[in-house]
Amino acid sequence: MPKRKISNLDLKVKLFKEYLDNGGVEKILFRDLLDDLIKVKKGSDGKVDPNTVSSVVNSAMLNILESHLSPPFFHREHISEYKSTLQKNNSFVQENIDSEKQFNMIYKKYVAEKDTLFRGQREAKWRLYSKLQRLWILEKLYEKYDFKNFLKKLIELGKEKYSINIQELLNENHIDSTNSISVLAYLQHHECPTPLLDWTYSFQNALYFAIDGLETNKGTIEIDDYFSVYYVEEKYFEAGSFRKIIFDDLDKQDALEMAEMIEIISNGDENKKKEMTEHFAGRRVFDRNKLNGSGFISHMTNIDYLINFPIGYFSDRDKDTGILFSLNNSKNILNQKGVFTWSADPSKPIELVGDEQFKEGKTEEDAKGYSFCSCFNIHKSLESHIRKQLDADGITKDFIYPSPDINTWEVFEKCKKME
Repeated sequence: MPKRKISNLDLKVKLFKEYLDNGGVEKILFRDLLDDLIKVKKGSDGKVDPNTVSSVVNSAMLNILESHLSPPFFHREHISEYKSTLQKNNSFVQENIDSEKQFNMIYKKYVAEKDTLFRGQREAKWRLYSKLQRLWILEKLYEKYDFKNFLKKLIELGKEKYSINIQELLNENHIDSTNSISVLAYLQHHECPTPLLDWTYSFQNALYFAIDGLETNKGTIEIDDYFSVYYVEEKYFEAGSFRKIIFDDLDKQDALEMAEMIEIISNGDENKKKEMTEHFAGRRVFDRNKLNGSGFISHMTNIDYLINFPIGYFSDRDKDTGILFSLNNSKNILNQKGVFTWSADPSKPIELVGDEQFKEGKTEEDAKGYSFCSCFNIHKSLESHIRKQLDADGITKDFIYPSPDINTWEVFEKCKKME
């Protein structure tokens, strides 16, 4: 008897088995489906014999498969996770690393990368929520506080308590040293929840964070066997770089100021106006090299302004631009080679925000194929091998956390007590 053909049967079986093993059986209300499941048998090759799969069972498996082909359901009052690496494909370009040989190959390649950003998370199923977002949802803070006002209070208390610490490592002490992002970055790297998401220029550092506190999978869901390291070339974050946003704003202001000045000086003489416009084309009114210390950065990173940007990226790596956010204000940040992404939404994971921003104004066809970044899903069984490699390269707890005595969690707790 020829075998019946069922598309994606192996994948359907794997996902449906995960579903059944994790409470799915109790959710089945149809007796016919239960009866037909009992009749499903394996063939001589060890795989499910398609001839034993009824249309009812195939339909049930197809429903589960389709749920994995769509992004996780989002709700502002619940933390959502990826059910499988298949579902994770909606947001990331992925590669599973299952052997020491595979790991050694990527380790050698990405340790040498200089212009790539990395982020490690100890569960591959976790979406990219900031710590503040997680607590905002889990502690139901949305029932008590306005997000913008909460951030303002967080920064106010952080500046009040840690402004001296923040300025200690910087070459210059002035008003811009304690701008909103500088304060949030300091708090973030000393345990306080903030809306920032940590990234690093170091693949090794990202690996350290990914295996720190790692827990083995005690269940049967495959994605729970993996932790993740996310990576993206820095140039792809440049569109959301707040430095670029500031430059674009300055360019607009330059153009407006120059046009106004030419209008006044030309005094209605069209020939003179044309001559001056050509002469001053590309000239700048505002000197970028004099922005730091002027209070301009503090103004531009004010929460009232910043909250209008759904997503952003902050780095002080390019010092020659004339715009610095005073991020390197902590020994932890320096050793961890830290940079940050910002999300103005209190509950959406950043890959969802990125997806919405990418699709804005695009047709359904043009919006296809979106990926927030790339991702290695690394098998947790490789933890010991990875830890030995990191130890040998000096990536230890003492290196990652050179200032363990500073803990800013109290700022978050004080914020929750405000009226």
